[in-house]
Amino acid sequence: MAEHRAQYLKGTPPPRVICAALLLASTSCITPKPLVITARPVVEASQPRPGDAPHAAIRWYDTFWKALADVNVQAAWIVADGSEQRKLADAIEDFLGGDNAAADSTVVPLLSAKDSVVRNAARITYGAILTAEGNWTRLAFYADSAKSESRDAAGVETWASAFRGVSTSIAFADSMSVVPLGHSESGVPIVPVVVNGVTRHFWLDTGSSITILTSDVADASHVAGINGDTLELVTSVGRLPTRAAVVNSLKIGGVTVTNARAMIVSPGALQMREVSSGLAPQPIDGVIGFDVIRSLDLTIDDIHDRVILRKPSPRRPAKGEEKGRNLSWYGVPIVTLISETGATVHLVLDTGAEETFGTPGMATKTHARWRPAERRTVLGFGGSKSESGIVIPSVRLYLGDIPLTFKRIFLYEAQYPTIFTLDGTLGADAGRGGILRIDMTNGRLDIASK
Repeated sequence: MAEHRAQYLKGTPPPRVICAALLLASTSCITPKPLVITARPVVEASQPRPGDAPHAAIRWYDTFWKALADVNVQAAWIVADGSEQRKLADAIEDFLGGDNAAADSTVVPLLSAKDSVVRNAARITYGAILTAEGNWTRLAFYADSAKSESRDAAGVETWASAFRGVSTSIAFADSMSVVPLGHSESGVPIVPVVVNGVTRHFWLDTGSSITILTSDVADASHVAGINGDTLELVTSVGRLPTRAAVVNSLKIGGVTVTNARAMIVSPGALQMREVSSGLAPQPIDGVIGFDVIRSLDLTIDDIHDRVILRKPSPRRPAKGEEKGRNLSWYGVPIVTLISETGATVHLVLDTGAEETFGTPGMATKTHARWRPAERRTVLGFGGSKSESGIVIPSVRLYLGDIPLTFKRIFLYEAQYPTIFTLDGTLGADAGRGGILRIDMTNGRLDIASK
């Protein structure tokens, strides 16, 4: 259950559906006839051909903050107004590149920067670094020392106080293990998980920053809340009350997480209304969040209905491969793709999202052809429903040297828990029918078709 998911994925109307008038060129006065969509969005991977992958184009910005919002940290450094902004850019570039230690040492002095905007961005960056490292004790110490009139019950600084002193470890019984892969009605990956000896089935959800389980599962597996305070999780449909908890033993195949940090929510809160099927809400036992997934080299193999769990290790590209980092994390996992024109597109990786969608930024950056559209979904017993909006019929983006064709991508206004302005969400459909490999240690996302 990803915190940033658009509301339509919960079975309710999206917060802001893009109107055709917002994207029409000023020279046009006729709205194109709506395109009728009956199939779901799809992301198709093709075989790479040497020399086909475009290089990122150089883009210039008026201000430091515009460049930073576009995740163009190098351009931000060039147009920075002073050393504090440059050091902030250095820290963020190191963090996105996987060098947490360098990012940490650079950002700490900026917590007392003269520029209040830099100081606030540094605080957010510092919180992201410590969250990525799982250093909740240090984050709690900083939160206690920082001057703040009020604290957000859904903020990581508040969560840190609950998880202070909890030492989490992960062990691999072997360098690789395999578990069966299941799916929700909408295609979200599900795996068997053993919670304190009790087997349940959890979503693999990169869009959730922390592991979540229902109170029913917590009771059955003897997982108790800690700290006593009621915290909150931010979702697309509002805030959910939750309790912090520690799972003594969380096993996925040959991987064991000891003292896993988690959140407990009510069973009614952790359920998914399947948009495509029109069925009643589907209960979910729990969610394996990115806090655990980032520590794995994880392959979702939809071809063979299995999930492969590897112990992370440095990977060298094969001969002829162009394998730079394309996956980073700053509040959410961020995938970097390149359009055919060289525009850099940044999507949130959310395996818990029913389908891929874009924001207006995707259409603007890629210059993709778009159309007003009506999506019609046939439900059981002859029923149907429709949704109007804007769709990109087809656009090609490159994940490294792998061409990905995005088809029938609807555009929505979406807000993400990060300082960046991102261009959409890469959902569970990205690996459907193929293979998707997430390796945060090497900053790599790989997608392959059959």
